[in-house]
Amino acid sequence: MIVQRFAKWTREASAKERCEAATMLAEALVFGGATGSDRDTIVASLTLLLDDPAPAVRLAMAKVLGAGRNVPEALVFALASDVAPVAAEIAGRSMHLGEGALVDLAAVGSAAARRAIAERPVVPLPVAAVIAEIGEAEAVLALCRNDGAAIAEASFTRLSERFGDEGPIREALLGRSDLPPAVRHRLMLAVRDALAASGLLSNLYGEKRAGAVAFAAGERGTNVLAEQLTDRQMPEFGDYLRRSGAVTPSLLVRVVAVGNVELFATLLASLSGRSERRVGAIVAAGKSSALRALVLDCGLPEGLATLFAEAIALWRAIARGERALRPAAVPALLLGRLSATGAARTVPAEALTLLRQLAGEAERDAARESVRAAA
Repeated sequence: MIVQRFAKWTREASAKERCEAATMLAEALVFGGATGSDRDTIVASLTLLLDDPAPAVRLAMAKVLGAGRNVPEALVFALASDVAPVAAEIAGRSMHLGEGALVDLAAVGSAAARRAIAERPVVPLPVAAVIAEIGEAEAVLALCRNDGAAIAEASFTRLSERFGDEGPIREALLGRSDLPPAVRHRLMLAVRDALAASGLLSNLYGEKRAGAVAFAAGERGTNVLAEQLTDRQMPEFGDYLRRSGAVTPSLLVRVVAVGNVELFATLLASLSGRSERRVGAIVAAGKSSALRALVLDCGLPEGLATLFAEAIALWRAIARGERALRPAAVPALLLGRLSATGAARTVPAEALTLLRQLAGEAERDAARESVRAAA
């Protein structure tokens, strides 16, 4: 009878009065300690208010229930599927929703609920996984910008697959320190492709030259990214590059010429199928003949084996202190040694052209550093 009389009253009461009633009922449920039939009556009355035509009534209810424990799931899920302000209040601000409830809310709640969940101070891995899989762009952007969100590698991969072409989300992903190297590389290439397709490079260089510039920028970015990896990350990154088809002769020339010997060894290990330890030993201190054999086992031409052997010999001499060289001078010096010994005739023309470009890049980078230091 009580619920029926309450239903009749709601049809006659003003929106303000219904808001006040929603607040009082919710407070009675959360703070009043009601049990038994009293609690059942309160829950039934609040359930009736879920259908109130005024969003303000449901918002008043959500503001109180969001702070409560042991609130019936039916009320929580209904409010989380409501209009944006109501859904955000219950899904985003309630500190008493467990991981399982948040997973369910993210899966069946509204788009507004998913965004509110993504903005919570702490977003557990399973909750982030649901948003990564089915979340709308706004929820995903909020998740990526949230330092309190724990995102698994598989979820990062899914996010890059779904929204890698969306500039704001891509930028937010690249800004995360926990982004896996492979995902960061894929997004970096997406940026490269977007730039190449924008017409900016084509207008500056012409279509053919623009493609070459974009390709070179991608390989330079790959090298820079690899320089920031830990020893534990490097082997997995090398395998990813091989599987994705990113390991090209030009990338190998670049990394060895600029001194990223660790990545060079990792790529050779991945291409040859030999262990990282064995390949690392050959690159660090093995005989020139062993290095040449290793390069040939990778299916690379004899001329590149000669270039790599000369480059590694130079870096070993610098590491031992036998050559007082600036690292930036190595590409130019390598060109000179290949020409002096006549080996340049066996090296692919594309590799020699890249060495000349790297020599120019190195000198420009060194000049910029000098200016910065002076400033």
